[in-house]
Amino acid sequence: MKTSSGKRVPKAARGVAAGAIALLAVHMFFTGVYNTPYTDLKYQVLPGAAADQYVRPYLVQDYKIFAPDPVDTDRQLWVRAWVETPGGERTRSEWVNASAVELAEPYRRTLRKQLSVVGAERLMATYRALSEEQQQVASKNHLDGDELYGLRDALVAADDSNSAEVRAFIRATNYTASYATQVAHAMWGDAGDVQAVQVRAVYDPVIRWADRHDPDAERPPAKYTDLGWVPAMEWPGQDREAFARSFRSWADKAGVEAGLEPAGVVEEEQGE
Repeated sequence: MKTSSGKRVPKAARGVAAGAIALLAVHMFFTGVYNTPYTDLKYQVLPGAAADQYVRPYLVQDYKIFAPDPVDTDRQLWVRAWVETPGGERTRSEWVNASAVELAEPYRRTLRKQLSVVGAERLMATYRALSEEQQQVASKNHLDGDELYGLRDALVAADDSNSAEVRAFIRATNYTASYATQVAHAMWGDAGDVQAVQVRAVYDPVIRWADRHDPDAERPPAKYTDLGWVPAMEWPGQDREAFARSFRSWADKAGVEAGLEPAGVVEEEQGE
């Protein structure tokens, strides 16, 4: 291979150029797949899951601090747990706003999306994509097994018309339940064994920009996901002790002290 001046291009340089072209082609392909608006096409025909992993989180910013679409809602992830004491008593914790705990350190509030905020956004988006019948199923407890297969199968049994949305919801629930498990061990692990967790994505709107000077303006009502209990979930590579040290220090700064209360047994059907 020669340049326009007649000089031969070194073999190593040709290899670098070919690699750069291939990388650009992969980038363009995954970007196109990621932005495909049709979920059935994206996840059933195209490699949508691989495109999601490629694009997020490195090529996405969604802080919404600029017009025309500034953020107008506090996004939070709330967590609570079922804990069985050494004496066999089943207790239930109070709700903990994990996002408020994560943001207790001032330096963590600057242009960062904390794990709990990302989890809340993904959980809320995928929950809203479920049908009404599926949302009713998700509000029940699904405690069979160590993972979320029972919940997934129940959602499909209720409505099999949106399999891509069900998969997305299961991925989001996997993420938030795993995070909630770490929170539960940090906050209540010393009291006994964490048996199950419950998560709730809460969207708490702020006063509208146009009404910011109105002394009588009220915040719109909050919206939240209505989900039942799922098994505690941990994965290889998670450092429970390191997470607990950080989370407890933030909880102390935030003044969060969530206690436990007797709760009998976990009801098979009712999420509350």
